[in-house]
Amino acid sequence: MRAAAATAVAATLAGWILGVVLAVSDGRGFGALFGVGGVAFAVVGALVVWQRPENRLGSLFCVSGVVLTLLGAGGEYSRYAAAHPAAGLPGGVAVSWLADAAAIPTTALFAGIIPQLFPDGRVLSRRWRPTLWCGWAFIALATIGNALMPQNLESVPGRMNPYAVPSLRGVWSTMIAASAPLGLAALVASMVTLTLRWRRSKGDERQQLKWFLGAVALLPAPLLLRDAARDASDALLSLAFVVIPVSLGIAVLRFRLYNLNLVVRRAAAYAVVSAVVAGVYLGIVAAVQAGVGRDASSSEHVIAAVAAAALFQPLRGLVQRVIDQVFYGDRLRPYEVMNRIGRQLEHAIVPGNVLPGVVTAVSDALRVPYVAVELDEASRGSWVAAEHGRRPDHVETFSLTYQADAVGRLLVAPRAVGQPLEPVDRQLLADLARHVGVAAHAVKATLALQRSRADLITAREEERRRLRRELHEGLGPTLAGVALGLGAARAQLRTSPERADALLATLVSQAEQAIADIRRVVYGLRPPALDELGLVRALQLHAQQLTATAPFLSVDVEVSGDTAQRLPAAVEVAAFRIASEALSNVVRHADATRCAVELSLNGALDIVVTDDGRGLPADHHAGVGVTGMRERADELGGTLTITSSDGKGTVVCARLPIVPTP
Repeated sequence: MRAAAATAVAATLAGWILGVVLAVSDGRGFGALFGVGGVAFAVVGALVVWQRPENRLGSLFCVSGVVLTLLGAGGEYSRYAAAHPAAGLPGGVAVSWLADAAAIPTTALFAGIIPQLFPDGRVLSRRWRPTLWCGWAFIALATIGNALMPQNLESVPGRMNPYAVPSLRGVWSTMIAASAPLGLAALVASMVTLTLRWRRSKGDERQQLKWFLGAVALLPAPLLLRDAARDASDALLSLAFVVIPVSLGIAVLRFRLYNLNLVVRRAAAYAVVSAVVAGVYLGIVAAVQAGVGRDASSSEHVIAAVAAAALFQPLRGLVQRVIDQVFYGDRLRPYEVMNRIGRQLEHAIVPGNVLPGVVTAVSDALRVPYVAVELDEASRGSWVAAEHGRRPDHVETFSLTYQADAVGRLLVAPRAVGQPLEPVDRQLLADLARHVGVAAHAVKATLALQRSRADLITAREEERRRLRRELHEGLGPTLAGVALGLGAARAQLRTSPERADALLATLVSQAEQAIADIRRVVYGLRPPALDELGLVRALQLHAQQLTATAPFLSVDVEVSGDTAQRLPAAVEVAAFRIASEALSNVVRHADATRCAVELSLNGALDIVVTDDGRGLPADHHAGVGVTGMRERADELGGTLTITSSDGKGTVVCARLPIVPTP
């Protein structure tokens, strides 16, 4: 196989050199450029055969190079032999016949065979083998039928087919007619299999297909100009048939498969614009010919060309924007994506609509199938706050931060399964994540505020329920009994003073119990010692009461800062409850001999309760008391920390911010 590939390279190179010599001798040096494509295909095919012998595309590239050389250099040879019979070039007629016969295999290989086998040299699946056979059958039937059909040769105008068999014209016509649907089936299969490969491809295979599409995009313009501007078409085709084999060779050999987004974008745009410009040019020429009833003159061709060329730049910009938007969304214009996200955040009135709008905007802008925002909360863990699309098995994550604090993650799925996001996408998403992080933090704060309001309303209603129960089930019946007893005592006062006196004594006891219940309800709302004595003195009194039950414990209450100023009621209650609960824990659990309560006020009220007890065990879990202290600090936007070391005591630190009261 390698020897055959080397032979193909030598044959194409020799044929091309011969074509160049003959074309220059005939004053047509430009005409031999078409043969360069044959040499390029043969060289690339030989490299593929050498590096990837299992890939059948190497052999096909070599065959394509030979038929291209026969088509180009063979045509030059036959034309020179016909124009200079005195030169005595041998086989001019046979070469012209072979050059014409090579046109069909060339077209069929590029349109119906190679696309079905690209990039690994195998059909997409066994089900597609019949369409590949259709391509080979088309080459056989169409080539034989046209080669033996009585008709003029294309390579040498005016010369009839020297090897035609007129007696079998019907057979040749039947073969040509039968080949048409076979060729159409192979062509359709090529387009369908390429589409399917693109949809299923990932990684290097996707890059290989991009190289293929970028190369094929060079063909439409010269083919459309074939009839109107033959020389320009030949020049463009010569260039295309050099670039195409090089691109295909890079793709097949996987040699530095760089990302070709820019190449594909520009190639697609120029292919479309070239086709439109060529169509405008041909339309103007056709309109002139139809209007004047003759062929267009040279000046009219120039005018048509200038008019068509004037449309090139405006069309290029328009087509490029359309292609970028259709295939790439806004990811090639990062500022547009930023503006879209900014507009979404600006016009989101309801906080619950912020993140859903953001993920939808990101998905639409970057053309990705799935985008989600996942938030982190201590109470709920990680949860998806908003998502767009259906989540696949693999997503890429981008951290959402606010002032260096992680608030969640932006989850983005690649455009195709197994194909990672491109570096430009990752950079853009990383930039977007910083902006989305601010929105995510705002949403978290809003949700926390809503939950806090709900908790406050719940707490208020629970407190009202408790008061109603205390008043209705305790104080109410007691006062009702007192009222009834007073009525009975009044009735017995004249007839039985002794019984009335005993009843009044009972009523006095009930009234005292009612007063105690009222005090208990009021104390549940707010410790009365705070209003009567103030925070510091109330804590000192509470400490004295505790030490009475723990004679080996001494408690000191220390004050620093301007704690004499009037504190907000909520701060006073929280500070008293936190400090008293901490002192109770020392008495019950610490086995301490000394305990200090420090109060300081400097923009916020700091409460520090320190003991020299045995500390907290390693497997300690927060109980109801500690949880209550932490909740009281959290309600005011404060903090509470507990530090302990085995045998060295415990330190409870609470910091409660002071919000000035109006």
